[in-house]
Amino acid sequence: MKVKDSVFCFGSCLFYRIVDKKNSCNTRKQLLLVERRKDVYKEVMNDPFLNHKEPEEIFLPLSRDQYAKFYGIEMDAFIQDIQFYREHTTKSSQILELGCGTGRISRALAAFGHSVIGLDLSFSMLKKATHHVGNSPLYVCMDMTKMAFRQKFDHVLIPYNSLNLLRDKVSIARCLQQTHELLKPEGSLLLQLYIPDKQLLQHNGKKIFQFQIFPLDNIGGKLIKETLRSYQAETEEILLEERYRIRPIQDNGNREDLRHILHLAGFSLQQWISILQANGFNTLSLYGDYNSRPFQPQSDSLLLIQAHPS
Repeated sequence: MKVKDSVFCFGSCLFYRIVDKKNSCNTRKQLLLVERRKDVYKEVMNDPFLNHKEPEEIFLPLSRDQYAKFYGIEMDAFIQDIQFYREHTTKSSQILELGCGTGRISRALAAFGHSVIGLDLSFSMLKKATHHVGNSPLYVCMDMTKMAFRQKFDHVLIPYNSLNLLRDKVSIARCLQQTHELLKPEGSLLLQLYIPDKQLLQHNGKKIFQFQIFPLDNIGGKLIKETLRSYQAETEEILLEERYRIRPIQDNGNREDLRHILHLAGFSLQQWISILQANGFNTLSLYGDYNSRPFQPQSDSLLLIQAHPS
């Protein structure tokens, strides 16, 4: 029997296709076998599993209460920046903190003998702040671009990149103008900003991934925080996606995947200096870490500023 076949493979199965039927001496039985094999091949190739793709991850929106809870888990134990604010404030001073969050800096400065008001737009954050006992500052729910205070302050703090969150130059200028008016003549603005680093700038539009893991003491298990950062050159913005994955020890269906997306001002050092000077802050001291090391433009992305009103 001279049969000219071609053979092809799918997975671990071999399938035969007759190329030259004219010169073949196959019996009807053999031809039926080939046809059955062809049918099997068609069935396999039409199997939807072959086109199977992993489903896209589904993240639920992160509520304000959930964000305040996760923010507290991540930040309440962070103390590195408190020493910087302690060193650059005068004794027993009147302090206003903008973007106080869950109150970790306000509480620490109140414990050092300062009179502190903590301001935040998130009522959920402020609820968490008031749950702490001890030297409690006064907390107010207010927009940092629409402040209404009669008193003057020795120091105004805008810590941990809160000014970046205002996103656009108009809102930032409005906040700084009001801050200038609220400061005593000899007072100072203490500010932390994020400057896009070289890696972020070089990967314009591409996301940089990082993650952290925190214990969930109340339910047992882990909170996995994933951050994806990208720089948008055309808008001078940093796009920050924060994902929170709740993973209890007992897999009882309480797993959750949550996220939100933040837009931050991604200005350069010189742009920030120009913005500050345009809004009445001409005497600036620049630092690159919480130990007050001088800022190094070629390598630092954390920028701490002590600014005095002119």
